[in-house]
Amino acid sequence: MLRRVFFFSLGLLLFAIPARAIDCSRDSTGLVPLTDLGAGTFQGFPGGLYPGSSNQRPPAHESAGIAIASSLVLLDTQGNPDPTGRIVLVSIGMSNCTLEFRTFVPLAMNDANRNPRLLVIDCAEGGQTARIVRDPASAYWDTVAARLHAHGSSLAQVQAVWIKEANARPTGGFPAATDSLLWDLGGVVRTIKAKMPQTKLCYLTSRIYAGYATTDLNPEPYAYESGFAVKWLIDAQIAGVDSLSYGSGQAPWLSWGPYLWADGLKPRFDGFTWPCAAFQSDGTHPSTLGQEIVADSLLAFFSKDETATPWFLSNQTTSAVPAAGHLSLAAAPNPSHGAVALSFLAETGQAWSLVIADASGRRVRDLGAGLGSGLPVSLDWDGLDQSARRVPAGIYWARLGLGTRSVTTRLVHD
Repeated sequence: MLRRVFFFSLGLLLFAIPARAIDCSRDSTGLVPLTDLGAGTFQGFPGGLYPGSSNQRPPAHESAGIAIASSLVLLDTQGNPDPTGRIVLVSIGMSNCTLEFRTFVPLAMNDANRNPRLLVIDCAEGGQTARIVRDPASAYWDTVAARLHAHGSSLAQVQAVWIKEANARPTGGFPAATDSLLWDLGGVVRTIKAKMPQTKLCYLTSRIYAGYATTDLNPEPYAYESGFAVKWLIDAQIAGVDSLSYGSGQAPWLSWGPYLWADGLKPRFDGFTWPCAAFQSDGTHPSTLGQEIVADSLLAFFSKDETATPWFLSNQTTSAVPAAGHLSLAAAPNPSHGAVALSFLAETGQAWSLVIADASGRRVRDLGAGLGSGLPVSLDWDGLDQSARRVPAGIYWARLGLGTRSVTTRLVHD
């Protein structure tokens, strides 16, 4: 009991939110996102999400991830194969992680394309830094077990994990603080494998922008530099570091999830930004808008990444014509060189909304909302964003919300 009281008090101390600590004038740091560094460097260290300054997984690592993803089977709560079992995806991390993932959970669970045997559970907890989570004796793991049990699941049933971690009030500068976080993240993924032995896949995301924050909780440039800790961890596994080997069961297979850092209002190469309105009054934790941005990004990632689709999505295909009683969103022409027509059927009185998001899940356009009449609805997207600016060619997502359910359709805009 004393251990739990101390654990809870420590969490409050580490991540207490001040009354007002946000400065919206600090909308850029001048730092370059890892995805935009190209052949450039940060203090002598190359960028890119993966080795060779690339944003793409090396072919061998990609192939291994796809093979592992395709091998996942339904498990019972003892971790044994069971045709009536589940595939379980959980979050592991601190306060930002739980705020964002608990927004993602209903989005994923109500998505019509979701594998019906997939269970998504938020197991992150405020105050639980990487230094705490790496300890298998930490009371945090009691919380994880309790969360899973409350959803009819168990530690033995988890097969996929999203990790978002940091250490509170970092000091020491770069690369010392980054090396410290790297060390702790290595411990986190090994502890995940020890505590949840069926975990095969781990997707990591570094911190979002923290330039608006004025406290020492986890400010810039530490939030930006946390991306290098994730990068170096994944690079180490790819390089064959024994203590991170997924082949020998030391750790799960590791990959980037969505990379979510952008330099405030300065657009990334894909147009992604972080407005001040996306943060709570402490400038560190995401507001409702910020949580939705991350949740949208996660749904886009798990719905299209080749190491996630075999287990995240159902095997059903979307009909080209919406049918009564079936949740679907048809797009034609797709790919499109101009406008694309999006068609669906909403039952009488059923609330609906249709939004366009970019490949990272960032909302680009609110296309419409209303109440169904029982008749087909068709809306055109003309390739413009919310500010009537033409969007660049690329992959986009149309997401239809119908009551408590949703469905996402991939769009190719030339």
